[in-house]
Amino acid sequence: MKRFFLLTAVLVFFAFTLTQVLWSSDEQVQEKPSSFTTATLRDFQITVKTLGTLEAVNAYFVSSSIKGAGAKVIYLAPDGYPVKKGDVLVRFDPTQFEEIIAELSAQIDDLSAGVNAAEQLLEWEKTELAQRVTTSDYNLKVARLEFDRLVQGEGPITLTQYQDERDKAQSELKRYQDYVRDLKLLADDGYSNPAEISRGQEKIDTFTEQFASADRRYKSYRDLVLPSLTESSKAKVENAKLAYQQIRQAGVHKIARAQAAIQQVMAKLKAKQTALEQAESELDKTVLRAPFDGLLIHHESFYNGEMRTVREGDTVIINSPILYLPDIESLIVKSTIREIDLHKVAIGQSTTITVEAYPDISFPARLSFIGALAKKRPGRREGEKYFQVHFSFDRVEKKLRPGMSARIIIETANLQQALSLPVEAVFHDSSGHYCYVKNGSKLVLRRIHTGYSNENFIEVTDGLKAGETVSMIHPVIN
Repeated sequence: MKRFFLLTAVLVFFAFTLTQVLWSSDEQVQEKPSSFTTATLRDFQITVKTLGTLEAVNAYFVSSSIKGAGAKVIYLAPDGYPVKKGDVLVRFDPTQFEEIIAELSAQIDDLSAGVNAAEQLLEWEKTELAQRVTTSDYNLKVARLEFDRLVQGEGPITLTQYQDERDKAQSELKRYQDYVRDLKLLADDGYSNPAEISRGQEKIDTFTEQFASADRRYKSYRDLVLPSLTESSKAKVENAKLAYQQIRQAGVHKIARAQAAIQQVMAKLKAKQTALEQAESELDKTVLRAPFDGLLIHHESFYNGEMRTVREGDTVIINSPILYLPDIESLIVKSTIREIDLHKVAIGQSTTITVEAYPDISFPARLSFIGALAKKRPGRREGEKYFQVHFSFDRVEKKLRPGMSARIIIETANLQQALSLPVEAVFHDSSGHYCYVKNGSKLVLRRIHTGYSNENFIEVTDGLKAGETVSMIHPVIN
């Protein structure tokens, strides 16, 4: 039994050793990839790539103008379809307004009948009192108009005229004072002009007097004349109002009571008519139509805690955008670029844009806007910062639509015969960029200065010569 176990152990050890030998033999025959490159003069293009979304600069937004807690959507025109002027875009539930209109119409009919009955009763009771009331009412209106004309018209206008005269005199006075002061400064420097200084001084005296006179007129009118005229006009209004009240009180009690009844009913009637007009106006707002031909796009916003478009059955508030008709000829691409790429881009740079809908077509555009503030991605506290950028197309592209996803390539520079290395061969630490140059059988650390770079190559502006061999692998790390 012991001999059997010993034989088995020997066979297992032999098999394991043979497997290791065969495995080691396979590794040795595999060719190790090259770990060196050569500093070379080459042409390469510097680009910045990013993603964006097409948006219309100009658009007509459609929203509810119905007052109140909100309006329930019962119909929405389909998203992304062309519409003609007058087509129905949105319908809101009209039920509440139809019920209010029916109720108000019945109330208005009852009030109108009451007004007619009261007016017929009052007609045969009106005699001389009606004329006196009319005359007194006219006098009151005239007094009020005179008061309004003084307080809101003639008074402020006259006061402004006096103020303008004073300000003009003060301005001229200051101008000549400055002028004489400048002449005196010139005289101190040897450029004396006594005649001009004398003439300027005369002007100062003249405008000093004019300013003082204008200031007196202004203050007198402001502090004395206008308040007096105002109080006088106000007293006339009060007198006219008192006369009107006395004439009415002298009338027959029946007439006064009949008039009060009519006024009361008329006030109710007017209130109901106003409410009816408002209800009919709100009913008209339950149907929104296209103001012109265009493409209809549903607007995304936050509804019930999620970012989406409005759906049938949703309740929307006043002035909240529901959909819009974009101006297809004013499309731009909105995107962002990384903070580290900002130095590479500039307004007016040529850009190539492709969209997923037409992957084989490139649309020429230019960088038209760079934001002033760097921001982090929404919802992230850490990480890279980005700048907002806009791109304008070189021509109107009728194939494009708002909301399309775009791939953007910004052409920032074209390098001709620039000394460069693959990006894998250049390393970086706190002191700057460096590489490892092959010197015989050794690798020597060499500090270098770099310029432009793209995904594949980096420009070397100093520290390296064309033809030198450089390691693609960091010898310390590996």
